Amino acid sequence: MKKLLSILALALIALGGAFAQAKPLTVVWYPNQGGEDWKAGRQAMDDVISQALGGRKVIDMLTTDYVIAIQAIANDKAALCYPGAAGYIQAEQINKKVVPLVTESSAKGTLDDSVYYSRIAVRVADAAQYYSRDTGKYTLNPLEGKTYSFVSTSSTSGFQIPTNVILKPTFAKAKGWKATDKVEDLFLQGGSGLFFGNVVFGQSHQGSIYNVLSGKADACSVDDIDVDGYFDLVAGKANMPGAVYATKQGAAAPFDTVPGTAFLVIASASVRQAPIIANMNVLTQEDFNKLRAALTSDAVASNPKIFTPKGYQVDGQAFKGLWNKTDKEHFLPVDAKWYDDIRTIMNQ
Repeated sequence: MKKLLSILALALIALGGAFAQAKPLTVVWYPNQGGEDWKAGRQAMDDVISQALGGRKVIDMLTTDYVIAIQAIANDKAALCYPGAAGYIQAEQINKKVVPLVTESSAKGTLDDSVYYSRIAVRVADAAQYYSRDTGKYTLNPLEGKTYSFVSTSSTSGFQIPTNVILKPTFAKAKGWKATDKVEDLFLQGGSGLFFGNVVFGQSHQGSIYNVLSGKADACSVDDIDVDGYFDLVAGKANMPGAVYATKQGAAAPFDTVPGTAFLVIASASVRQAPIIANMNVLTQEDFNKLRAALTSDAVASNPKIFTPKGYQVDGQAFKGLWNKTDKEHFLPVDAKWYDDIRTIMNQ
């Protein structure tokens, strides 16, 4: 009888483990990737995750605010998230069990030069006022007193980096800002005695550049990876000051409401590629290892639904993938230390 009870107990434990393993895995997404036009790309990623974990069900949690996504991964409501570096660091500060899993390589297939861009953009129609004839370059001076759109205070390229660009020593000195002045005090609000006349938030990179194109803001912070699929580069060098991007004909919402518009980049800075992060309170180490092995595999690197080549179609329709394939892009393992420079900026 004792032997039978022991066998039953072991069976129940094993069954319980099986049920626990079968619990759906939740991936939380920033608003940037939450639109209907990104659905097929999200599903392609979910399929890879599910296959890596033996067919485990994957659920997408879509959000309307960066903070919601960060709280979800930090508070054990999600297993995986694809935030910017600042969002990862904020989640890590809440929960030390949140760690980087992988990040995207450069086009060369390497890590150290794996970057995207944070840009300060204005309407092309307003370009002349931001150009200095004295220096032959674009200047940030006319931003003073304007309505400015950030993405979110949790955005790396939509807040942390551009405010750091504005705070460069020469510009800060000219404005009388002290080293002890905080970004939050200088830029979170607009009004009398502050740099901007008014400050608004787009809650996504699409929302931020839309604020400019629709006339709700004079200038904004916006990255390249989340929005350039809606625009054509029509002048200048990609991402550099002077680059002009025109809204594509037939662009998806919300840009279908601003046809014929264009924006100009007046400043830019490179940013370390964003990580896919994992919550080790939700995942086992075995899960983590399997996911990292799957995501860094040649099969994923060559999967056009994950790393999408220009012009790739499914059933005659353009496929919008989350990552672009131009050469040797693939996922690489990454650790917490790789983002120390972003931590330094955030602690200034």
